[in-house]
Amino acid sequence: MAQLPKDPLQAFRAALERRGYGTDGVERRLQMARRILAALDPADTSDRGYRLAVDRVVEGLPDPAAAARCQQVAREFYPCFVEAGRRVPVQAQAPLARPEEIPVPLPPHDGLDDLVRQALAMKTTAAEARALKDYDAYLKREGLERSARGHRLAIARLLLLGLRPLERDGRHYRALIERLLPLFTRDETRSYFLGVARDFHPHLFPGAASRDSASRPAAPQGGAHPRGRPGHG
Repeated sequence: MAQLPKDPLQAFRAALERRGYGTDGVERRLQMARRILAALDPADTSDRGYRLAVDRVVEGLPDPAAAARCQQVAREFYPCFVEAGRRVPVQAQAPLARPEEIPVPLPPHDGLDDLVRQALAMKTTAAEARALKDYDAYLKREGLERSARGHRLAIARLLLLGLRPLERDGRHYRALIERLLPLFTRDETRSYFLGVARDFHPHLFPGAASRDSASRPAAPQGGAHPRGRPGHG
């Protein structure tokens, strides 16, 4: 298989360090880049989606100077985002949905591993089974081996489990992602989860598949775990 693109945040860090920024300057710019990524709609990582994400972040900033800094970082970060396949690799600070607007109840659980076990054990509906089958077929076309597909399908089942008490639409899907994201405590597992959530979206909501398929990035390989799955947490 061809080598996959780098994590955009890793690429951005390297670019900033090459330009001679100190530690504080690098971290401030990475923090803003994370906010932009978190404001992205997982189903739309196009140029338009990126611009909308920047606008969302700017709207929440306290003054014109902060807005100007955000726009500057957005320009600097954009090439790294594109070269990395438009992936959304980590949790950032800006929420995808406000919990007070969309409550997302989860089944009683003892942590992420327990939720995944519940998701693997649940009996799927016909619609859920079809979405999983379509996603598995996509992963096969991308060349993923059986074990790697199984790990991604486990996360897809976790998303299905979380969606059961919710309305089936993009707004509730984003709220579910925001609800589950804190359970993934390391950058590489957050990257993995967000990549699966984005790539599973058009199979869960078939209407999204009408978009140009060429714009959809390849299935994520889980950061430092290219053929497997990062450990939970």
